[in-house]
Amino acid sequence: MGCTQVTAKEGLILALSNRVLARKLGYGVAYSDGAGEVNDFVETAKSQLEYIPEFHPWKFIATHDQSKINLNHLRDDFQNDLDKRSKRSIQAYLKAQGYYKLSIDGDLGKGSRKAISAWQASISAPITGKLTKLQYSQIVLHQQRHGFVGELNLPDDLTDFSHWNLSQLDLRYPSDIRRAVKHRLELDDERERLRDLYAKGEIPDSEVQRLWWQRFNSFPWWRDTLTRALDNVHGQSPVLNRFWHFWINFFTVNVEACEGELYGSYYLTLRKHMTGKFEDLLYDAVWHPAMQEFLQNNQSIGPNSKRAKWMKEEGRIASINENLARELLELFTLTPSAGYTQDDVNNVAYILTGYGEIWSDDQVDSRYFTIKSNEPGNHFVMGELYDQRPAQKLYALCQNLARDPRTGLNIATKLATHFISDEPPQEAIRAISEAYNSSGGDLIKVHKAVVDAVVDFSKEGDKFLQPEVWFFQVHKAISGHLPITFVGDTDDQHSPQINSILFELGHLNCRSPQPNGWSDLAIDWLTPEMMDRRLRYIGQIANRRLRSSGFDPHTFAERQFGVGSDVAKFVDEAPTFKNACIRLFCHPKFMRA
Repeated sequence: MGCTQVTAKEGLILALSNRVLARKLGYGVAYSDGAGEVNDFVETAKSQLEYIPEFHPWKFIATHDQSKINLNHLRDDFQNDLDKRSKRSIQAYLKAQGYYKLSIDGDLGKGSRKAISAWQASISAPITGKLTKLQYSQIVLHQQRHGFVGELNLPDDLTDFSHWNLSQLDLRYPSDIRRAVKHRLELDDERERLRDLYAKGEIPDSEVQRLWWQRFNSFPWWRDTLTRALDNVHGQSPVLNRFWHFWINFFTVNVEACEGELYGSYYLTLRKHMTGKFEDLLYDAVWHPAMQEFLQNNQSIGPNSKRAKWMKEEGRIASINENLARELLELFTLTPSAGYTQDDVNNVAYILTGYGEIWSDDQVDSRYFTIKSNEPGNHFVMGELYDQRPAQKLYALCQNLARDPRTGLNIATKLATHFISDEPPQEAIRAISEAYNSSGGDLIKVHKAVVDAVVDFSKEGDKFLQPEVWFFQVHKAISGHLPITFVGDTDDQHSPQINSILFELGHLNCRSPQPNGWSDLAIDWLTPEMMDRRLRYIGQIANRRLRSSGFDPHTFAERQFGVGSDVAKFVDEAPTFKNACIRLFCHPKFMRA
């Protein structure tokens, strides 16, 4: 089994195989990848950290189906007869192939015709600037696997959501914050409408649940969990995704406190910063409506603000909510060891007033900040004066906190604990912290420093895998076979939905019970009940999914742990296929990396 370069740190000799590193830093190796060694894993891992690929995981389970393409109804000169969506699909295809450079607007004008001509030339077809039916069918066939969500040829389980007044188009990714906020406001309106009808006796409670809770909450929570799972298991950047997983937990929110698709919008917002600076990641995480709702900062009103004066006239008292202010200092940046005071917390809370205003467009900027609730005046935090314009103070604060070496140490400690061990060596923490502080929080350099620290200071089996990481590694090992069904249940109901399964395993990322996120420590996961849940899950999928998939637990154990290894022997002695799968995936050496 190939190994990475052997290193020595103060007498500690480490030699981790590439397959082990693939589990420490990513989601492991798939059975379908065969017996070959994972070559140059460290180099590959670092290259993954340098760019953010398109997030389009539905394509991993989409297929071609020529039988679903019927163009007989079209005229020979059909291009102008197509609807806007079909025209945009043609432009998107031509853009992906490098022939179309303009915006995708659904207007097949001069620029589109030029692109079609260039594409026709590339396939040695007559250059007309107009598609033939055969050429258009080729584009439609391609878009079945690579096009917009509504064009994909997906499994039957993902094509009919009419029971909830939804369609395949609603499998879209919530990357647009404004659209996610609009969805959140529609949720409120629909809830009130349905509750009113229920109170009048015009509809049963089941209709309230179907058209409000299941449609606006259960569906996006399921969808946004499944798309991240698909990308983790099938995507080409598992190492980048592991760091993304870390930061989602670092800046944790809970869907119980931020409804609709705000969570999905939030985690995709964090993703776009994986190759940027921590200060920008911090800023966008803090002002995002999901964080504002989760820690109730959207209810925080400066006592001397315009809104406070209006409330006073109505006999109400305005007050600040310091939840987010405290977590910004305690969890996200300095930690209490910095010695900040209650006055510092209050002043951070004053700076944060005005954010999270999603219910009104009046004097609200693109980050949902309104001057009406903001506490006026200048504010001091840790001896630093913040006298900028109200909407600029938060970014200035995030910059200063992010650039403090104590923030670098906090982040380095958490990264080392997540990737190396529950008690990582101080040398590893120092190396990551130095990379953070010397680069000004450049996340590419910080993440690469973590890769180096794992190689230099980690030993095989040092890190117990959280249930969600373990779950993704299981499904990576079996080459997918993720549960994709949506039945309308919420997370805490026993159902075949992926979010319900992760909830049952004890670790659904969007359901963190505390603002400090899910624990990285083995002591919090190594309990009889938690182990039994993993055993039950493997038992359930062994005969249901794995037997017919061609997965061989004996062969995989030999590839991952070595021919003749104790794991391979233990699996080989299993009396049944189901028992062999349990012995493999619930073996201490698979649950650790």
